[in-house]
Amino acid sequence: MSPSEDPAATPRPETNLAARPERSGQAPIKAEYLINQTPIVELASTAQLNDIDPDDAAEGRTSTDARDAKRQKSNKKEKKGQNKARHFPVIRESSVRMCRAWENTGVCDRGGGDNCRFAHSWEGYFEVKPSDVSYNPAAALSSESPYVADPERRAGGEDRVGSKIDLATTCPVLKDLGYCPFGWRCRYLGGHIRKVDHSENRTSEAGPSTRMGDWEVLHFSTSEDDDMWKRKETNWPENDVLNQLRRSAFDFPFSRAYLEIADPGKPFTLYQPKSKTASKPKRPLIVNEDEESAMNAMNEQAANNEESAINVEKVEESKGYVLGENEALDVPMRPEEKKRLNWEGGRYLAPLTTVGNLPFRRLCVDYGATITVSEMALAQPLVFGQNDEWALCRRHESEKMFGIQLAGGYANRMVPAAELIKKTIGDGVDFVDINLGCPIDLVFNQGAGSALMDSPGRLGKILVGMNRALGDIPLTVKFRTGVANGKPNAHKLIPRFVSEWGAGALTLHGRSRQQRYSKLADWDYIKQCATTLRESLADANLPPVPIFGNGDCFSAQGYYEEMEKSGVDGVMVARGALIKPWIFTEIKERREWDIPATERLEGIRKYAEFGLSHWGSDTQGINTTRRFLCEALSFQHRYVPIGLLERLPAKLNERPPAYRGRSELETLLSSPFSGDWVKISEMFLGKVDEGFNFVPKHKSNAYGGEEAQG
Repeated sequence: MSPSEDPAATPRPETNLAARPERSGQAPIKAEYLINQTPIVELASTAQLNDIDPDDAAEGRTSTDARDAKRQKSNKKEKKGQNKARHFPVIRESSVRMCRAWENTGVCDRGGGDNCRFAHSWEGYFEVKPSDVSYNPAAALSSESPYVADPERRAGGEDRVGSKIDLATTCPVLKDLGYCPFGWRCRYLGGHIRKVDHSENRTSEAGPSTRMGDWEVLHFSTSEDDDMWKRKETNWPENDVLNQLRRSAFDFPFSRAYLEIADPGKPFTLYQPKSKTASKPKRPLIVNEDEESAMNAMNEQAANNEESAINVEKVEESKGYVLGENEALDVPMRPEEKKRLNWEGGRYLAPLTTVGNLPFRRLCVDYGATITVSEMALAQPLVFGQNDEWALCRRHESEKMFGIQLAGGYANRMVPAAELIKKTIGDGVDFVDINLGCPIDLVFNQGAGSALMDSPGRLGKILVGMNRALGDIPLTVKFRTGVANGKPNAHKLIPRFVSEWGAGALTLHGRSRQQRYSKLADWDYIKQCATTLRESLADANLPPVPIFGNGDCFSAQGYYEEMEKSGVDGVMVARGALIKPWIFTEIKERREWDIPATERLEGIRKYAEFGLSHWGSDTQGINTTRRFLCEALSFQHRYVPIGLLERLPAKLNERPPAYRGRSELETLLSSPFSGDWVKISEMFLGKVDEGFNFVPKHKSNAYGGEEAQG
């Protein structure tokens, strides 16, 4: 046997993992922070040396037989995609359900008794109500355990109310709003309650019940007196409007006239035509518990699939039309008829499904974002008056430049939705953004999102109609390079967006629908499109229109480099903000921020407080806040502190190997395990209630599968 064939004589390969070349796409973490960075053959496991997934090792699938390994099927596909079957049950004190009208006013709007199935007395409520959450917003945060000092609990007494409250706690909603609209249901009740003498006069029976035994709830208010702002939020549609929408009784005069011209011979209706002999079908119940079911609510069967160009004539003057109704509907509105969007230097947070909710946007504004937009709202549920979809349109008073993003594939849904927004909540909207970028199949197959980029005729009908229906509210578009990889068509649509269809601002995501989020954004193509826009505006003698780029922005350095190279007016930040919301501070101050772990935890505390103000400080609100806080942490754990990196700036597509932080807290905040995210939530929201569970949206714990961002 030759020496080369003798295993004993063949030099052994290098087994020091730290000496091996750095893998592509791996974050360059300094060696001293890596875990098990220098194992030798005797100490290293087979999984470590062969880069076998720990889950495979746990199942015993670590055969050293090369033939066995070749026969084994890769499970990479199983680890990708979304956990579509996840379900978040509503957790509340289910055995006692209070009548909200009686709770707020002292009078049941259904007349009480057998007419209302809810309770009209607090008797028995405190038998099932969980104890108060102990919370001190001024508690110092530490980088070592315990990270938040537990406040000393001070029970109110032995009676049914006193035994459940903590007089030392602080109500985050009261701290934020100056009142608490959740009264006796608040899980921080000890922060706004006092003991009273029986000799004091009780509250009048005509008002809400603020007295119970020896206790009186303080600072109780529903803020119903302010028609526009409630809980520092606006865009609350009136109940009469929602009821009209549910009964198909809401009038859409402009949409009706426009669609009769844009789609002649096709009657304007929000439902399929019903035959006289057929029994009246019930409207399908749309309950949008999460983003997946909301997307399933899209039903565009009644819409026109024709893609011919718009051919419209002048219409007679009629009452009820929005601005410019007596002009030809295919003529774009004059620039002076629309509000101008001065976005130069704006820090734009992208619309982010699920995670881009109002509390998260509020946190980003706190860090320096100046332009925000709602989560993607579907046009059809809005027109049907679905509460969950209208909730996506809410705006906090801190959002100074706010838009609503709409998705839909056909003019007979999108135009009425635009008219509805203008009529009902137009004062609370600075612009309306059209989603032309969503890549997921559920939206694409319904003709919406990025599918519209291949249907310019249908897209033109939508944009012209919406632009008219919105009056002076600007219409903006967010779109991708195209549908198919290697076949971009955005540069062909850009001149039409402004000169023909009247868009007030453009945002281009530098990937195709086919690429989704797996490849780097094409900023060279974004530069080409920005040039195309400027040239087309100059040729048409039109004023400047902002264009933003989008894709892979993860640092202040990257932000300004891409702006300078591509010539865009700004960069929309999406996944970078999910992973580190403080990126807007970095952009504002033009620096890379090695943010301490305690300041990251302070941001999590703010998010929890903002969530309680938005979703409620009762049991149901706490669990909703906890769920969405865990959604946020499923992205934030991906952040690698820049003090641990060997080079800067960090890159969005680089996944870190196993590492430890500079403190216990920094290590905890980097944990990819959902159980640790729940543990972090307990620092501010109390112990988890029975029945709560959290499953990450993406099987890869947010790595590489962010398909729901519009």
